[in-house]
Amino acid sequence: MKLWRVVAGVLAVGFVAAGVTPAWACACGGYLPDAQSQARAYGETALVQHTGSTEQITLSMAVHGASKKAAWIMPVPSAAKVELGDSELFWRLDRMTQPKRVVRKTYWPFRDLGIMAGSRGTAAGAPGSGVNVQQQMVLGPFAVTRLTGTSGTAVTDWLRTNGYVVPATLAANLTPYLTEKWEIVAVKLAPKKDGESMYGATPPLRLTFASQRIVYPMRLSKGATTAQTVTVYVAAEHRVDATKVPYDGVRLQLLFAGRVEDKALPKPADYLTAYTASYSDPSRITDDFTFEPATNDDPYQRITYVTENDGLLSTILVLAVGVLLLGGAAAVLARVLVKRSAAKR
Repeated sequence: MKLWRVVAGVLAVGFVAAGVTPAWACACGGYLPDAQSQARAYGETALVQHTGSTEQITLSMAVHGASKKAAWIMPVPSAAKVELGDSELFWRLDRMTQPKRVVRKTYWPFRDLGIMAGSRGTAAGAPGSGVNVQQQMVLGPFAVTRLTGTSGTAVTDWLRTNGYVVPATLAANLTPYLTEKWEIVAVKLAPKKDGESMYGATPPLRLTFASQRIVYPMRLSKGATTAQTVTVYVAAEHRVDATKVPYDGVRLQLLFAGRVEDKALPKPADYLTAYTASYSDPSRITDDFTFEPATNDDPYQRITYVTENDGLLSTILVLAVGVLLLGGAAAVLARVLVKRSAAKR
């Protein structure tokens, strides 16, 4: 499976053609296509794993259109180890968290006419002054730089000098992270061939860093200009509840909760909780998503009810009805013939 399903939602980024500033719409970072392209990131899937005091975020973006100088950045609370992730991870997560399919049988003889049907899904009882370059590396099609900075302006100046597209709002949106001494991971496309472009789903990147809490960075999305939908998979030792959302009024919808078996989710952090959330006004964002252990580990799975016709019993029912109808018709015909015979006498 070379293309990963984007469960997490639609995270549209504005075009940068004709001088329009790209919107910072990704859930935990920002996608920056080059100024000559009309490529946009339309989705992002992320897995947040937390064990003890270590957190991992693995993410992949889906890009529509081609961009030869695409890039994105992501803030993390501490120094990060950056590496390529499992190429089939998100496909497996999507399969594991799908609604349970419950079949309800019908024996109605008129199949697929919408009679006695019920397929509705329901929920069961989401280089410059002031910048320190920590590390630079090439991973697959990406050139990765880890850096720290004294101010948002210093970091954006460095990004601009090094070929990144820099929106006007980026410095202000980076400032809270830099004030808290977070590290910035900047990623650019590094084509192996001249003229190579990025499109489709990007290879997943995995960032590992120290963190006492489970956090999913959101504050850079403050610069987005369109409504956003975010889906976050959280793998930990127990089921988790959200303790902070990007702003008051954002509601998380639980998609799945339960222990799962997957090579990427080793025990004891094999309890997967999936949430999705939509927010219509990204400019109101003031915080990240944070999670903590829930009061219980009750499992949860959505249910989709599907009504299916039982072909054999339906056939028997049709034959039985046919026999009754034929029998009735024969009886009526017999009575008519008897009456006619009696009349002739």
